[in-house]
Amino acid sequence: MNEIESVDVIHQLKNHIAIIVSYCDLLLSEVPDDDRRRADIVEVHKAGKEAMALIPEVARRMRSGSRSSRSG
Repeated sequence: MNEIESVDVIHQLKNHIAIIVSYCDLLLSEVPDDDRRRADIVEVHKAGKEAMALIPEVARRMRSGSRSSRSG
């Protein structure tokens, strides 16, 4: 995968995760605290935020991988 393809994949992944996190934000603003579904929404929201935090590391590794494959 070349660097342009890597950037595109990272961008798409970031967009999908942002949609999930944003939808969870919306649900959390509308679902009452005593709703039994709230805990599940909180878990999905937390996982989405953690996935978003991994994006810079994934991008760095993809960039370094594309450089090493060019030199090899």
